[in-house]
Amino acid sequence: MSILERWFKPLTLISYADLATLTSATLGFLAITYIIDGTTSSYIVALLLLPISAIIDGMDGALARKFGTKHDYGKYLDSISDSICFGIAPSILVYSLYYDIARGPALDIFDNNMQINFRYNIENLVAISASLMIALLSIFRLARFTMGKQGSKKYFEGLPAPGLTMFIVVVSIKYSSINEINDVLVPLAIGLVSLLTVTTIPYAKARAGFRNPILFGILVLIATVILRFFNNDLWEIIWFAAFALYMSYFALIPALIANGSFDE
Repeated sequence: MSILERWFKPLTLISYADLATLTSATLGFLAITYIIDGTTSSYIVALLLLPISAIIDGMDGALARKFGTKHDYGKYLDSISDSICFGIAPSILVYSLYYDIARGPALDIFDNNMQINFRYNIENLVAISASLMIALLSIFRLARFTMGKQGSKKYFEGLPAPGLTMFIVVVSIKYSSINEINDVLVPLAIGLVSLLTVTTIPYAKARAGFRNPILFGILVLIATVILRFFNNDLWEIIWFAAFALYMSYFALIPALIANGSFDE
């Protein structure tokens, strides 16, 4: 073993599964940079990168099973990557799309002269609260998944962080400042949905019979975002298909799972 191999031994342990995880993390980071740019087109690119990241993130488990791994911290690496892609990135996205500094601070106690002057803006307060909930609850959800035994179970317990991010993408591509819509009900709904990540409601995993339908739904969402980027009027029609497919995953399938409809 050369001196470089000894010094950089962790890099020699990277497997195909790790490459998928690191690629997903890279896309999540790039999504954040596009969000920070703050233009309509950059927001749409960020909305495109997040579902692509979710597809690649779903590949690491299959790659690990097929090609193996040289270490035992793959699930922790995956959890950290997911925290970037499906915790921090969507949190910053919601803040950027729905918080408007022109409306004033979300909550303020003192004025510029340090005199008590309590004021607030309900729209901005909801936006920043929803953003904070996404970050904290997603990280909590990922920690619970990493340390628990959900990976070996047939279904997820609680809405997975990527599932929450896909909800944010499908809602934000239509109802946000991207289309000059800034309704307080949208970030409020996003914040309420984020609470599902810390429940025990069963959600389908992208495996076996659910893999292709989930992948198809994400691909329809990606197509919607691409068409919106090019201002093709068809995007609004396809959006309804993307929304319907997501709602099937979000509400219909969990109800069927709880009812035992998929039990053998």
